[in-house]
Amino acid sequence: MPKTSRRDFLRWTLAGSGLLLAGAASVLEPVPARAVARFAAPVQQTALFMGTMVSITVACSSSTQAHDAMDLAFAEGRRLEALLTRHDAAAPLGGLNSQGSLRDVPPELLNVWQRAHGICHLTGGAFDATVLPLVRLLESRSNPEGELELAESDLREALALVDTDAVYAGRDGMRLGRQGMGLTLDGIAKGHIVDAMSAVLLRAGCENHLINAGGDILARGHKSHGVSWRVAVEDPEKRGHYPQVLELYNQAIATSGGYEVTYDAGGRHHHLLDPSTGRSPVLGSMSVLAATCMQADALATGLSVLPAGEALALADSLSGCACGLLRRDGRLQVSRRWPAEA
Repeated sequence: MPKTSRRDFLRWTLAGSGLLLAGAASVLEPVPARAVARFAAPVQQTALFMGTMVSITVACSSSTQAHDAMDLAFAEGRRLEALLTRHDAAAPLGGLNSQGSLRDVPPELLNVWQRAHGICHLTGGAFDATVLPLVRLLESRSNPEGELELAESDLREALALVDTDAVYAGRDGMRLGRQGMGLTLDGIAKGHIVDAMSAVLLRAGCENHLINAGGDILARGHKSHGVSWRVAVEDPEKRGHYPQVLELYNQAIATSGGYEVTYDAGGRHHHLLDPSTGRSPVLGSMSVLAATCMQADALATGLSVLPAGEALALADSLSGCACGLLRRDGRLQVSRRWPAEA
């Protein structure tokens, strides 16, 4: 998991409150409500983990049932974070990256890697979990107060270590094909954890809920009778308006943008990297709607790297997916299935 919040530009509506809560901030801002619901007041719990604020809101007739379910969901989230983080050398992924191999692979890690591998090929390599050498290079050259100096020889050396197909994963363990390779699941693990937390809530009988993990959002059911959960996509340039407000029902949405983690003063180099060039794309943000938060999470990263036309076409080709590309000038380009304003 990243150490800092990655997606602060998706904001979600608290059930029944008519308020919009920033993904990882404590600022509340009004959003026009379309209906006033007569429903039991939702209950909410918020915790800091995965490097961001994670909130669960449950619309349930029993407050006790809701809180018990949320406790279980947060416990599951923390369990998975410990397995999937690259920031802890004692964690399985940390061990794989430091040693180059891992014999006892948790099934959860193997599952997420297999999904990451599949999405890499689905996006033509635009999403690639083996970009860690590039991330490490940028982190080592980071200059928040000025320009980032990056030698072409260093970039070529890091690029030579980006190769999803050079990773072996099977029942007998995982191995990195070349010395210096490394995996980061930062672009997919948080979405997977949100899906797993939602599954816990569903098993506990809390079918109407919304989980927001720093902008990776999954909505199940309704926030009240006949009233959907609503989210607003914020303008990264902060021009004083929301480009769009969406209604979600049994859907996930995730957003990636160059504003999240930058390595130089001008934001030219940021955490979104083209695995084939090592360069960062120029965009405002990319939002993806999907059936699962893991898919939305990974595709938001991968589609950010692709040219706009290719990104929209790929979203159109995937069942249940849609994407919205917010350009720096405020224009919103959307795929065919992107919903209308709520």
